[in-house]
Amino acid sequence: MIPPPTPEPEKMEILRNLAVTHGASGASIIDAGDIPVDPRVRFKCMIPKCYMSGRCGRCPPYGYSTEKTIRILNNYEQAIFFHVRVESAIIAAKSLSNSITSGQADEAGNLFSLGGHCMLVYSLVRMIRKKAMKIGFCRTEGFSASNCKDILCFKKKTCRELNGSGECRNPEMSVPSMESAGIDAFRLAAKIGWEIFPIGAQCEPESVKRGMLMGLVLVG
Repeated sequence: MIPPPTPEPEKMEILRNLAVTHGASGASIIDAGDIPVDPRVRFKCMIPKCYMSGRCGRCPPYGYSTEKTIRILNNYEQAIFFHVRVESAIIAAKSLSNSITSGQADEAGNLFSLGGHCMLVYSLVRMIRKKAMKIGFCRTEGFSASNCKDILCFKKKTCRELNGSGECRNPEMSVPSMESAGIDAFRLAAKIGWEIFPIGAQCEPESVKRGMLMGLVLVG
């Protein structure tokens, strides 16, 4: 197989700067070959079952299999990997887990605040992809944070792709999360030197220095 051409460094730097200028807390240019894919990451969405598993067209058991993700990565040489910082008081708030699964806003407004941060990640992915095409790249692939059903279709009862009524409501914005496609975002972040803290439903804000949401854009 003929490898894809290596993107020009100047163009990659334009995309990296775009992410930081428009809200990313940090961004790096990485080799696509360094992106770890592990089926155990995708299985975590199903065992134990995430509340969104089977309810979103981008989430397991739908969306990209790990095999498809690997095939996609093999067609690219480089990517922009970025993160958006989220304060611990928001992303590790005690009430947040219940608010997410129930879809009911908490009194402190953490659910909507987190949603705004997620929307920023989706917007940055879209922005980087559009800019990449404008400056001469012929193809892109994007991955975001969280599920697109909660972020882009929060007020809709069902994902249109799954209820049989038509195509995605937001095809320009909707992309899978890295985890849903089997990409180990935590391992990738640690590999390039970002200080990252896993956050679970039982975390206390004071035990987490900072939270972050991550996005990834492949270009070629």
